[in-house]
Amino acid sequence: MIENLTFHLCETDLGWVGLVLSPHGLRATTLPCARRDEALHEVMGLGAIEPAREADLADLPERICALASGRYDNLAVHVDWNIGPSFRREVLEETLRIPSGQTRTYGWLAERVGRPRAARAVGRVMATNPLPLVVPCHRVVGSNGSLTGYGGGLRMKEALLKAEGAL
Repeated sequence: MIENLTFHLCETDLGWVGLVLSPHGLRATTLPCARRDEALHEVMGLGAIEPAREADLADLPERICALASGRYDNLAVHVDWNIGPSFRREVLEETLRIPSGQTRTYGWLAERVGRPRAARAVGRVMATNPLPLVVPCHRVVGSNGSLTGYGGGLRMKEALLKAEGAL
């Protein structure tokens, strides 16, 4: 069965963010893109081919914009967790619990999901996070507190952490 994925593009302080919605909730987001057409290309690459109806969005675009600006502590949104193995979901759900303005290490996340020796596996989950910004993988840092690996680049990670007051 082919799912009907829709999209919406939000202009945030950090750039254009694409949202991909399934009938079950928010399926994916893009990292901020410099141009609208880049965000559109990314959401279409994720399988979304038509714009979302305004009724399906509610205030989600406003909340995403606030989140990108560090003004939203807890983005309560219905997420479509159709994302694969349970370990991945456990790590992403635990990442959601990291408070705004704070950071945690990959090792800390590994311990929290009951796999204390799986820091590298946690890193792989962070690298393939389908919901950057919403699932705040930018709040996950190296064991010495250094900013490491981020799909949007370390400058973007630093900007998000500064917006939240973590740096």
